[in-house]
Amino acid sequence: MQFYYMIGHVKMKKIVSSVALLALSGNILMAGGDMVAVEPEINIPVQDIVMLEDNVKYDGFYAGGAVSHMRMNENVAASSYAFTLLAGYYFNKYFGLEARYTQTFGGMDVTPPASANVDTMKNYGLYAKPMYSVTTGLALYGLVGYGKSSYEKNNVTYSDAGLQWGLGAKYELSNGVGLFVDYIQMYSGSDYDNLVASDAQFDGMNVGATYTF
Repeated sequence: MQFYYMIGHVKMKKIVSSVALLALSGNILMAGGDMVAVEPEINIPVQDIVMLEDNVKYDGFYAGGAVSHMRMNENVAASSYAFTLLAGYYFNKYFGLEARYTQTFGGMDVTPPASANVDTMKNYGLYAKPMYSVTTGLALYGLVGYGKSSYEKNNVTYSDAGLQWGLGAKYELSNGVGLFVDYIQMYSGSDYDNLVASDAQFDGMNVGATYTF
């Protein structure tokens, strides 16, 4: 009898489990019939984007100076350090106008030595200044305009005027101060004020600073 009781008890547990499973399935069907997977909510922290303030002065009047090196190659080669004074106006970050004056100071290096007595070299000009902005404050630029250079040799002053051009780069700081380096060709040709030279070249390199008001 006890054996049959145990078998009946096991069968009863299986029946109860089956009924419970059917009841649960019925509840799911009554709730809509479909089981929907719930995706977990993921919260990603959002950081604020900080915009750097651009304090570079891109327009207005400016003035400055530079240490320069002038060179004149004709029948003799003469070179010397010089100073440059400049002033101009930036219409925007892409275009400006600039005036310059350059004059040598100190001793003159002449090649071949003692072949001529060269005293001074000068140049002044007015240039259009197109600019290409590379990044904040840094720009490449060109110079193209009209200028007049002069060259004193053996107590005779030679001069010539015409098209002049140059290339350079500048970096503008946020306080109005700018740094620059450039090259200017003041003359290139076969006849510099009737100097007998097959190929005369008058040019200069400049390294300096400016202040935009």
